[in-house]
Amino acid sequence: MPLNPTTHNNVYPKLLSHILLSTWFHVNFRYTRTLYEIYFSNTMIKNIFFFLTISFCAFLIVPTTYACEPLGCLFSGHKQDILILGEVTTITNDKGDIKIIFVFPQNQVSSLREEDIISVKNFEKFINLSDEEAQTISEGKKYLMSLNQNDNFYVPAWGVYEIVGTNYSDAKLVDNESLDDKALEIFINSGGREKDFAFDYSGAEPILVVRGERQANQAKEKNMLWYVFGIGILVLTVGSILILKKKK
Repeated sequence: MPLNPTTHNNVYPKLLSHILLSTWFHVNFRYTRTLYEIYFSNTMIKNIFFFLTISFCAFLIVPTTYACEPLGCLFSGHKQDILILGEVTTITNDKGDIKIIFVFPQNQVSSLREEDIISVKNFEKFINLSDEEAQTISEGKKYLMSLNQNDNFYVPAWGVYEIVGTNYSDAKLVDNESLDDKALEIFINSGGREKDFAFDYSGAEPILVVRGERQANQAKEKNMLWYVFGIGILVLTVGSILILKKKK
């Protein structure tokens, strides 16, 4: 049956419109997908680059940070070749000769012996000394020294602390004011074997704890003894005066 001219005229425009619309959606979809892929790809690249940058910076920074605080590093021998008690025999502007009095078990240079003489440079690099304090290191004084080996010399690792005494067992720190100083002196007197320290801050004053035992504040005890002694003298003096007045 032949097509009605009216029907023929209506069908073709609709078909053409449908084809054009489908083509537009197809092209638009491919264009949108391409933009999304480009954006997503660039975002991924940025994220990967950012992650690699952070990782690289962390790699550079981490090796320069301490795995322990300085006194703890000294106790454990972390990044420290030798730990000794020594007496300064000669000293110049840039180095000094040290006679070893005692070698602590944290030592990692097996050839070192008591009475050996070693040369130490760069005293100002000790982390607990200012440049001015480094100038006070002098002949005849004795020190606890934390050192690293550098060719034929030794250089500072952690701290240096002045002591008095003949050996580790009777050594006393010249500056002994803080809990850290007290812990360090106990460490020295134990020959480097006592390292289990903690600090109790629950009271009015912090207290050093060694192997679970609270250490008495010796300075405070001495002050209390002097206080009691003073009161006793005062009581005796007043009592004597009263007795003399009664006799008169």
